[in-house]
Amino acid sequence: MEILVLDKQTIQCVMTEAEIADYGMDKTTIWQNGARAEDFFRQIMKRAQQETGFEKNGGQIAVHAAFLSDESLEITFSVNPKEWAQTAQAERSEQEAQAVRTAVEMEAAIFKCRSLDHMIEFCKKAPAGLEASLYRYQNVYFMLADVQTHGPHEIARLFIYADEYMDEICYTKSIAAFIREHGKCMVSEHAVRVLREI
Repeated sequence: MEILVLDKQTIQCVMTEAEIADYGMDKTTIWQNGARAEDFFRQIMKRAQQETGFEKNGGQIAVHAAFLSDESLEITFSVNPKEWAQTAQAERSEQEAQAVRTAVEMEAAIFKCRSLDHMIEFCKKAPAGLEASLYRYQNVYFMLADVQTHGPHEIARLFIYADEYMDEICYTKSIAAFIREHGKCMVSEHAVRVLREI
């Protein structure tokens, strides 16, 4: 299991399908989000805390879990639940509505994808005027996009495309700062326009 402390509020774990099975879990059981899934996430959080020394300092922990294209599971534990989209267990219509509500209040969206080809396809459908920069960190691509100048309907369409092509979307400013500091900048400006032309 790969464990990464992103900042003092956020820790991320990536587990292979075999590692998930070692805990007696599978995708269906995790998606059901029942008592077994809750116990599973508690065990993973406890292990991550033991291995990294990560402290939640009494705050409430929000869990965001997403299966990636290779069937590995990415789990993000965040002390500040308001900064992460809580869409994993919602219906698609509610996901879009939540995305719009969140986007209206935020300055930037961070689109995460392990495939550059998928990132390119996403950019071909995204609004041409979307200002963004592209970074790579640990063989994962992160697009930091400014959504302040886009209306709710345009943002909703953007999130529909992101749901199709991206592995994850987040809005935490500290994660954006982490990526800018530790990631490799591939396209500093107009990343959407640049990738659309590839």
